[in-house]
Amino acid sequence: MSKRKFEFNTRGGFSWGPHLIASEVSDELITTLSKKGKEVRKPEFDWSESLAGKIKEEYKFQDEQKWFPPLFHQHLLDYFDSLPEGKSKETMKSWKNGFEWQLKSMWINYQGPKEYNPPHNHGGDLSFVIYVDIPQEILDENEAFQKETGKLGPGIIVFDSGDSVYGNFLSFFNNTINFTPKTGMVLIFPAYLTHHVYAFESDVKRVSVSGNIIIREK
Repeated sequence: MSKRKFEFNTRGGFSWGPHLIASEVSDELITTLSKKGKEVRKPEFDWSESLAGKIKEEYKFQDEQKWFPPLFHQHLLDYFDSLPEGKSKETMKSWKNGFEWQLKSMWINYQGPKEYNPPHNHGGDLSFVIYVDIPQEILDENEAFQKETGKLGPGIIVFDSGDSVYGNFLSFFNNTINFTPKTGMVLIFPAYLTHHVYAFESDVKRVSVSGNIIIREK
């Protein structure tokens, strides 16, 4: 009996699941978000009651449809270009006139000490978070905590996929991924993907911008 010969190598394993990418935004976008954030940092733009976060200062942007899309469009193209083969990629390829997108909502978070985001997800098709200002104090606190305890540190963001049972020992399923945010980082992910943010102790503000996007055939 002849042996079968496979022409692919599976030693690297196969990856599938929610498509999430991390990259870096331009200084122009960070400057714009910081400026626009200061403009809405007022009680009349308070949006904290509409959000899951245990954060006092969360504000909704104004007129973001006018100024944000041109600065963010390339990041969406990068997200779609990096999609693995599958139903989502096939669907977008079938759109003869390409795609269009719009913001469903967008807000800025000024997270202070002991504040946090519990596990939650968003509405729309895709969500993103852009880190406008991550003070060095939080990074130092994070590094010291992880070095001392070996556990996930303050100020990080954690994404959860699948049932908690899949995170059990020898389940052969990694159901979480975490990031230590730095100024200028952007994360783009499916809006349904559950995520949460750890609290920190440093007396500083961790500034991030979050938003939800709707994708449609043009």
